[in-house]
Amino acid sequence: MAETRSKPKKKKKVAPKGRVEKPKASDTPKNTLPFEIDPKGIEESLAKMKDQIVYWAKKGRYTKVRFKFRGKQVLPDMPLAAVAAAQGLTFWWAGLLRTLVFSLAGKTVLDMELVNDSEKKVALGKEQLLAGELDKAISIFREARDMDIDNPNVHLNLGVALKLKGELLASRASLERARALDPQGPVGAEAERVLGGIPKPPEPPPAPQA
Repeated sequence: MAETRSKPKKKKKVAPKGRVEKPKASDTPKNTLPFEIDPKGIEESLAKMKDQIVYWAKKGRYTKVRFKFRGKQVLPDMPLAAVAAAQGLTFWWAGLLRTLVFSLAGKTVLDMELVNDSEKKVALGKEQLLAGELDKAISIFREARDMDIDNPNVHLNLGVALKLKGELLASRASLERARALDPQGPVGAEAERVLGGIPKPPEPPPAPQA
């Protein structure tokens, strides 16, 4: 009876001691801000965190803030404006963060994830579109685009509305953006289909030779 040789087991790669593997840039969403809190200076750390929240609240692009620790949400979503408007460091979420930080050894890195309601805006824009309010729909879709410029669904709906209005160049630009953001997905496929019904702009005439 022939002997069967067992395949050698692959050795797992282990990072050298004293060295921590850094997360890839792609692992952290663009709207997530890592924030280090030092237990020895927690009041100052929380004050700086609030300053960041106030800054983003004034930008008007985001509507909520979500706190995470090691990828897990540690507090419920909170309206950005409400957190920014809170006076001092007596607001309740700061107390919960203090409890979390003091339960851990050393400095703590929390993720502040900024959340927007662009999809709600898209739904509202669709309602206006179905009601025949084309200009209102376009305005709402543009508001949604300002809130989340990387949402392909926003660009798709804006492109469709602009096409209905006859603004074909602007429509094509929005639809091409939707396709680029979701090249393999359903939104990109729908953008490609709608683009097929829009004539391509004429090629510019060649420059005269000297």
